[in-house]
Amino acid sequence: MKSEPAVAADLGAGDWVAIPGGPFIMGSDEVRPDGRPLAASPRHTVDVDSFRIARSPVSVAEFARFVDETSYVTTAERSGRSWVWIGTEDKDMIPDQEHLWINLDGATWRAPRGPGSDIADKADHPVTNVSHRDAIAYCEWSGTRLPTEAEWEKAARGTDGRNYAWGDTPPTATVCNHSMNVRDTTPIGAYPDAAGPYGVHDVAGNVWEIMGTGWHRYPFDKDKSPQTIVTKFGTVELGTIRGGSFYNNFDPRGVAVWVRTYILLDYSCYDMGFRVCAC
Repeated sequence: MKSEPAVAADLGAGDWVAIPGGPFIMGSDEVRPDGRPLAASPRHTVDVDSFRIARSPVSVAEFARFVDETSYVTTAERSGRSWVWIGTEDKDMIPDQEHLWINLDGATWRAPRGPGSDIADKADHPVTNVSHRDAIAYCEWSGTRLPTEAEWEKAARGTDGRNYAWGDTPPTATVCNHSMNVRDTTPIGAYPDAAGPYGVHDVAGNVWEIMGTGWHRYPFDKDKSPQTIVTKFGTVELGTIRGGSFYNNFDPRGVAVWVRTYILLDYSCYDMGFRVCAC
């Protein structure tokens, strides 16, 4: 007999972090090497209401419970493929063709690196190969929601305008899982020094995290939902991800608290997961 569906209350008091309401500094005025502004520009002040955020991303074990109780089929399982890194082990050989991501047949959250891989030893790792739509389905089941970009950044950054969760010093291999230092996901909470000022784990590296607000230009507007963008490929909706990952393009700034990029709502890959929020 199946147990009752999970709800936000299933997370114990120690698994939630209460983030106080009020203003904080969001974004960055840093520029690209060619002088163009970043997608996180301009640096600006945003006021958020108080909220609770999960201390850690959703784990493989937590996502497995959701699937077991609902028989949910993820985007990657329906399409038969997900994006996976298959490049060289030598991170000094960049970028050229030695660092390849392909949309690999058979890659899913159960086989995150494709056929022959599994999650047998990854119960405490963040779930990967899940899409924005999959994350929303998990939230609907669990009585939670995805964080907005502003909520996520305040939880990771605090109110002092720091560039990284731990301060302004660029990351090293011992601070967080980034730039192929490990070449794979790591257990949740394995890098306690990378927790944000409120004690929220894994906000730098390991896996990108899916946001509840869609892609749009700054200044941040908390009332914006996934935005319809007209591109040369047609009209698409774009989601937003934060935090960088174990891959991270070998740029230390890739795990800065203000780094952001966009995804298609059905996109899934081996270095992207999510965490949940509650009011």
